[in-house]
Amino acid sequence: MDRTIVIYKSKYGATEKYAQWIGQELDCPVVSADDFNKKDFEKYDNIIFGGGVHAGGVTGFDLIRKSMRKLAGKKVVVFAVGLNVMQPETRQQLRDINFSKKKVRGITCYYCPGAYDPSKVKGMDAMIMNMMKKMLEDKKESEVTEDDRLLLARVPEGADLIDRKYIEPIVREFKGE
Repeated sequence: MDRTIVIYKSKYGATEKYAQWIGQELDCPVVSADDFNKKDFEKYDNIIFGGGVHAGGVTGFDLIRKSMRKLAGKKVVVFAVGLNVMQPETRQQLRDINFSKKKVRGITCYYCPGAYDPSKVKGMDAMIMNMMKKMLEDKKESEVTEDDRLLLARVPEGADLIDRKYIEPIVREFKGE
């Protein structure tokens, strides 16, 4: 098997959990982006990067974006983790924000639903969640989708949507199944 590594950037733990599961399934190292040295890219043929979704961006994705020359000829896959990443409009927004530049346009991105615990979210993150909630509440009733209603319910209550089944397509891609 080719040399594979899973690199992740996780703030609240959901992305790390998915990264660890992928590493177990592929029997490969799993490293936090904070502890990864860009020079080590040369040791691997396959790079799997995971980051939480924050204000439409994939947290830590700059590590990949700024290293595309070093990654030429390597297989690079990203997984984005967030509370509403299963919504088509959210996925499109993530693609537009993170993968629109030519050098990263061809990167495959998988989506894994995350978790949200309002008691752990503070500062700017809490402000962003409150702004998102306000935007959804201000929508005309005819424009509110079922996904919007679910998200509105999850903001005050929290939710844990993490499920190992979401790593299956990533694992299949790297096992060649």
